[in-house]
Amino acid sequence: MTPDGVRALDVVIEGERIRELATPGTRPRRKIDASGCYVLPGGVDPHTHLLGDVGTSTAAAAVGGTTTAISFTLPEPGEKPAGALARARDDHVPSSHVDVALHAYVAEPGRLTRADVDEVAELGAAGIKLFTAYPELGLQASDRVVYETCRAAAPLGLPVLVHCENGDVIAALVDELLAAGRTDAASFAAARPPEVEEEAVARVLALAGLAGARLYVVHVSTQGALEILREGRRHGGEALVEVCIHHLALDASRAEGPDAGSYLTVPPLRSREHVEALWKGLRDGSVATVGSDHAPRPYQPPPAEDFTGLPYGFAGIGARLPLLLSLGRERGLALERICELACASPARIFGLAPRKGAIVPGADADLVLWDPDLAGTLESPPYGGVSIRGRIRSVLLRGAPVVEDGRLLGAKPAGRYVSASGRPTPEL
Repeated sequence: MTPDGVRALDVVIEGERIRELATPGTRPRRKIDASGCYVLPGGVDPHTHLLGDVGTSTAAAAVGGTTTAISFTLPEPGEKPAGALARARDDHVPSSHVDVALHAYVAEPGRLTRADVDEVAELGAAGIKLFTAYPELGLQASDRVVYETCRAAAPLGLPVLVHCENGDVIAALVDELLAAGRTDAASFAAARPPEVEEEAVARVLALAGLAGARLYVVHVSTQGALEILREGRRHGGEALVEVCIHHLALDASRAEGPDAGSYLTVPPLRSREHVEALWKGLRDGSVATVGSDHAPRPYQPPPAEDFTGLPYGFAGIGARLPLLLSLGRERGLALERICELACASPARIFGLAPRKGAIVPGADADLVLWDPDLAGTLESPPYGGVSIRGRIRSVLLRGAPVVEDGRLLGAKPAGRYVSASGRPTPEL
């Protein structure tokens, strides 16, 4: 799978890089036979939360064909964003089985300064992340903070990632539902209807446009939000759209039955009309990337005797690429487009290209051998028991085999930190 499409070629590796794409029949010292398989670029997952369990998460990533994960940092109380990024780079990434880039997670938006934005950019951050929800966790950024962060990030070319939901309206809806005696798991989604996402998307799109920033909207889940972002692009706004694999593979019916508590995520799973709209966005180019929003374990809110105390979130980093390949091909999505969404586009957007995301001379030799004819079954929640077509046979990370016959090779982590856009990564 080259940027020019599928071609019959030998991929010649020298050290950790791709030396050339050669006419079949090259006689290297060591040969890996990929007969019957597609050789795909290693997957680049743009949306992960690895720091809760880097080793297990990235082992699953490797087996699932993702060779680069972009993870959010996890600041401690009072810790500056640059400090959290450097700590993640130095203390957590060495435990990774795949390469890792980092987004700076803003946990205390009221304290964020322009200098903070400059510092994370200098450390090679792939992006900076804000929320317009979760006031109870102190994460909800005001409109002023969103605007000023966008203004600070714009001249640096640093993407601003925003979780778009109206946190104040969600809080009001939660109170209304509880007052009406609605305490069950199905009410979790009722507190986060499509409108709270769509309102926040429209507001943040306007603020980012005013500031001239590169806006990246994470986990878009509704038809209306996608239409707002599509319309904004027609008027010159630069808004990049991410969809997560669970919003493509699952719908709201999963969160309405007796097992509803096993299918809770934010934004919640949506009805079938929204799922179909997202797939249309994948086909027509409105969607830029597909991520996993991987969480090593569900987030556990403070205990409560109602839906506000239920854990939520999915561990999807290993399922993302195999599921997208299977479902995408089933829906007639070209293999080239699938690799663009899962590999090339995330690498370009977040400054990891040309090292990552494509099979080109000079790139890291991150390669996935995918057999399109073998059937398989996913094992991890929430996809346990889901049948897929196609199987990842082998994975190479920077030229070294890390997965053979679907199994991780060795226990020693081989992952490295990847700086975005070639920016220097000085010590603090």
